[in-house]
Amino acid sequence: MTMDSGEWSVLIPSPSTIHHPFAIMSNQDKSSILSPELKAFYESHSVNVESLLVENDASVRFIRLNPRFDKTETLSLFQEAKPMSIPWLHDKFGFYAIPGSIKLQQSESFRSGRVYGMDVSSGAAVAVLLSSLYDKEPQFEERPAPRRVLDICCAPGLKLCMISDLLGENNSTVVGVDISESRIFLCKNIIKKYHVDTQTSGKTIDTGATIRLYCEDGVTFGTKTADLVFDSQGAFEETKTAGKRKRMNKSARARERKRLKLISDVKGNDSGTSMEPFDCVLVDAECSTDGSLKHVQQQLKKANDKVENQQLTDEKQLEDLVQLQKRLVASGYRLLKPGGILVYSTCSLSSAQNEGVVQWLLDKEKDAFLIPLEFDKEKFIIEGSIAGTVRFVPSTTDYFCGGGFFVAKIGKKSFG
Repeated sequence: MTMDSGEWSVLIPSPSTIHHPFAIMSNQDKSSILSPELKAFYESHSVNVESLLVENDASVRFIRLNPRFDKTETLSLFQEAKPMSIPWLHDKFGFYAIPGSIKLQQSESFRSGRVYGMDVSSGAAVAVLLSSLYDKEPQFEERPAPRRVLDICCAPGLKLCMISDLLGENNSTVVGVDISESRIFLCKNIIKKYHVDTQTSGKTIDTGATIRLYCEDGVTFGTKTADLVFDSQGAFEETKTAGKRKRMNKSARARERKRLKLISDVKGNDSGTSMEPFDCVLVDAECSTDGSLKHVQQQLKKANDKVENQQLTDEKQLEDLVQLQKRLVASGYRLLKPGGILVYSTCSLSSAQNEGVVQWLLDKEKDAFLIPLEFDKEKFIIEGSIAGTVRFVPSTTDYFCGGGFFVAKIGKKSFG
């Protein structure tokens, strides 16, 4: 999934909406900014177009607490903001809602690494992956530690950090893969902040699962030798030995490259490429991002004419995107252990990108089966067109609703 640094917000209407600077035009005029095709798409997915276009000051954003810091102290830093826990997501996942007026990046809690700016819908995908709390009929025991978890399309790295936090320090490993060098660079910076830098990670001793990064195509990952570009455990050890020095010198960089090559999960030999499969795989796939209200409104602000999303409305571009999603989920399934769990998610409302991809995988892989999900009853959480899948519908009236999101949980049969 392509997204920003994780600080999304959901917009709640207020009586003063019409006076907001963004509301220069009437709702009728603003709705005309959307192309007829895009407007029809939203209306066909039960999204009120006029409310989608409204931006106001009564907004909410979501944070997740860094578990290495004292929870009470962290929450007290927000003072008048009064963070509220999410009623439909278990407290163990650490998500809270705060007023959108809070400038999170300028807050002490954010700068010191006490909180992550992360959309709660995205967090739900990780919760589904690593626990059975939302299985409609829990029947699978979680694999004992250590576990290996793969995150395909891992940028910007917030889900990687959450997975590592939940796995804990038990020799587990989280592998992140993304094809973009710039997005991997962003991942490195976020992981360093929350899992390496002792000033902002909240750790003076190692905690959390090791995070490893590969700048590779998720479609072909594991089929050829891949260069490991970052290892959080090694980075933490380097930080301890380097003291206040921020950059490695030339010899240190050479040692690090050698070390990364030795510990790489993907190695070539005379028999081909070898890699241990994974207990859990998250495929938060690249998508058209139409479920994110913030992204839609950013497009509207920049619009000179019609706002279009051709990945939704152009048949060829949509098909190309869906084919990429199918290749990504097939790759994730290939890398999954028998008895393992795969979660497929997007921040799109498109049936073709969601249920269509899931059904394709279930039809293709005879040992794949759907694990039905069920969350607490909320108006914005509905069942997908495939029973047991879940859709989070973007809402401008429900305070605890995150961005538009789709989640499906798939198991791989274990034989013997």
